[in-house]
Amino acid sequence: MAMPKRASATFDFDLLAEDYDRWYETSKGRTYDRLEKRAVARLLPHSSRRRRLLEVGCGTGHWTCFFSEKGFRIAAVDISPAMLGIARGKDISGPSFSIADAHSLPFRDSQFDVAAAIATLEFVRNPEVVVDEMARCLRKPKGVLLVGVLNAWSRRNRRKKSSGQLPYSAVHLFSPREVKTMLAPYGRTEVTVTAFVPSAPWLLPLAPLANVLLRMLHLPYGDFIVGRVEL
Repeated sequence: MAMPKRASATFDFDLLAEDYDRWYETSKGRTYDRLEKRAVARLLPHSSRRRRLLEVGCGTGHWTCFFSEKGFRIAAVDISPAMLGIARGKDISGPSFSIADAHSLPFRDSQFDVAAAIATLEFVRNPEVVVDEMARCLRKPKGVLLVGVLNAWSRRNRRKKSSGQLPYSAVHLFSPREVKTMLAPYGRTEVTVTAFVPSAPWLLPLAPLANVLLRMLHLPYGDFIVGRVEL
């Protein structure tokens, strides 16, 4: 039986479900989305056809659509009925959606080729337990565990958290070192920082170029961290 939301999550996303996807309709939201998806795509297995992917914290299905387009067969879970309701209403090919607490996933051991949690671990009570559950559900060897989290070194993220803006008031921001430490027990990790996006709207067209250059310099200040470990 799933735990009550208040016991396993730090924020009730039912409150934001109707408005959640509007961010991706803005110029800045589209810019962040492109940069984050490029970073995630680089760390996915080269061949995704017919592979099974577990998506933990699928929300409104925004990333579910991305993984589906990559050819994965997806089992997607979330603890928010309202977010899942929106996900189920989208025209996404093939995923199964279910309500579940990420701390106790309703799947047998070694069922999936990839397990992904994008913008999820920031809002769970015990991210280490969630990662361990994801690893349990992965095939060994060669199962891929992939996480995407908001960066504690990002000035933008810290400002939103300190302002009390929802859902940032409930967020735990991760540093690149925290992500690496969390994934290291499962194998050799790869951690990348991305989403270097200028605050001025007129500079947004330069974001892709700036992102490439700043990633090459290995600066830790981008807004988003992607971590990967192969079991």
